[in-house]
Amino acid sequence: MDWSRTKTIFIVTFMLLNIFLGYQLAEKQRHGDINEIEQMTLDSQIEEQRITIEFEETEEELTGAPITGVQRSFEDDITFLEQTLERQQIELIDSTTLYSELDSPYNFSPANLSASTEAFMQQYVFRGEEYQLAAYDEEEGLIGLYQTFEGSMIDQYERDSYHVVLELNDSGQIVSYTQRYLTIVEQGAEEELLTPMQVVERLINDPQVGIGTDSTISSATIGYYNLMEVDANFQIYAPVWRVIVDDEPFFVNALTGEVQNITS
Repeated sequence: MDWSRTKTIFIVTFMLLNIFLGYQLAEKQRHGDINEIEQMTLDSQIEEQRITIEFEETEEELTGAPITGVQRSFEDDITFLEQTLERQQIELIDSTTLYSELDSPYNFSPANLSASTEAFMQQYVFRGEEYQLAAYDEEEGLIGLYQTFEGSMIDQYERDSYHVVLELNDSGQIVSYTQRYLTIVEQGAEEELLTPMQVVERLINDPQVGIGTDSTISSATIGYYNLMEVDANFQIYAPVWRVIVDDEPFFVNALTGEVQNITS
């Protein structure tokens, strides 16, 4: 064996490896410096404009992808639902909308609205654990809920087309409900999502949004919003940040950073 040649090969290999690792380290430092500069620039903007950030920045890396939602037909499930959904009488308004009237009114506590609604959904509603409270209208006598995907609401910009509506009587008890259910399919591989502060930066720098001096950004919530409606029963949703600035909602695509010019 030619040990001299072998030694030379090892030396060259280690040199190339060191060069490669050095390049990776330099790139990591460069990107780190860029991120640090961007963060310093954002911090300066927030300070100069006296913008108040009330939400806590999450350190968790969020990933997501667009999803499609197909309205589930309850026609083939009606017998199963009649047998499993107890203490209520159900019927179909149409193939994708179920209506249920309870055998007796259900008491819930408005003071503990979220927990009370969650308890009702788990007891009475098909896959009720997949829905999340969105609105409570005491005057109209209804509670609206949206379906969720991986813990995030599948929302609507208009915030009125609820997937489940609980109907209340004059005593504030739940007496009936309507339900729609989406079959969800994730489209493509998950990608890293923008962080809430990256979204705030885009809103600050977007002249059409115009976050002014002394503004308050109270919340940033990730959800899935209607990106495209192919037909009434099939829709495409994108992961979107819903950011509340001075009580006004703004929507930013969590994948592309595009500010959606839609108000709710």
